[in-house]
Amino acid sequence: MRRFLFVSLFFITNTLSAQKLDFSSCLGAVQISPNMPYSLKFTGKKGVDKTNLFGYLNKTSVSKNAIWTKFEPGKNGKLQVKCKSEIDSFHMLIFKTGVGTTCLDLNTKKAEPLFIKLKTNCSQLENVFLDIMEGNEYVIVFIAPEKNKQSVDFELVFTPKDLKGDDFVDSLTMNLVYSQQKPIYSIHIVDDKTNKPITARITISSQSEIDGTYFASDLFMNLTKSLKNCTIKVDAEGYNSKDYSNYKISSVKHTSDTFRLEALKRGSVAKLDEIYFAPGLAVILEDSYPRLLRLRDFLVLNPQISIEIQGHVNKDKKHGMSSVRLSKKRAMKIMDFLIDSGIDPLRLSAVGYGNSKPVYPSPKNEAEKEANRRVEILLK
Repeated sequence: MRRFLFVSLFFITNTLSAQKLDFSSCLGAVQISPNMPYSLKFTGKKGVDKTNLFGYLNKTSVSKNAIWTKFEPGKNGKLQVKCKSEIDSFHMLIFKTGVGTTCLDLNTKKAEPLFIKLKTNCSQLENVFLDIMEGNEYVIVFIAPEKNKQSVDFELVFTPKDLKGDDFVDSLTMNLVYSQQKPIYSIHIVDDKTNKPITARITISSQSEIDGTYFASDLFMNLTKSLKNCTIKVDAEGYNSKDYSNYKISSVKHTSDTFRLEALKRGSVAKLDEIYFAPGLAVILEDSYPRLLRLRDFLVLNPQISIEIQGHVNKDKKHGMSSVRLSKKRAMKIMDFLIDSGIDPLRLSAVGYGNSKPVYPSPKNEAEKEANRRVEILLK
């Protein structure tokens, strides 16, 4: 019998551990994504920065207890730093640098200081907006008093703008209609909260004239016959992917579908099913590969995301190390598949929980047992 595993992606606050990553200096600056929540903890480093932050803080003694972050925008826009912290007073600085030359530009005084605020707090930053331009890298530095090990919870709120300064609309229309007299089918991709268009990769499999992969927010094409078993996959950077199987499309005069994508946010969940292992073994069955490839595509499309693959097995009469080992091996097999598919191993980790965290502690039927046999993929 095949073992069926539900794979769940849990999107949570990105908590970065100072014990694992030294982001208290420019060289350890953490690459982050805008519009994602982060919780960063100061290391509590002692001492004074004798360079006064590469000379940008003249005659100001600042501690070495800093948090360095950076991000590279894909579009022009407005940037706002929203945060909350128990620290009453800290320094915050924002610089514009070249891409990949952050520390060199700061050291040679080529970086452009956009915002320097000493002895500030989160409430004083609420109305600060900065113009951001693509083709640059931006560095945000928080500096706390030495020995302080408290956290700063923050989010870089980035609003894309066009050349006129209006909100950027991520729309791309692809019109493949060759005859207005024949039925027309259209697909529209939008944000589920704002209803604004999103340019996405749309893959259609139907053994018909519309088979193919398209990049658009609004797609128009002729459809000469109705489809009953169509598969549609939608992928967009910063959003949960959507899959539709056995999808029906009617060939009436004009048929339109609108697919709403959920942005990657703390607490959002995306489920992948149809992951199979050989009974009692850490052997992935062939039927699982389409779903694993979807996970690979998700990681390729969102390069700033790292995941922890967590294996679980169904509870039996005994809870022992054998179930832990099996769940860990299965998680490792998925990790190996992703690495072989080109995903950076530094973005992946695997852990086995055995049968210690069942969805159903006392499963009453096979469906509940199958729910316990699962892999959960935690975003970090």
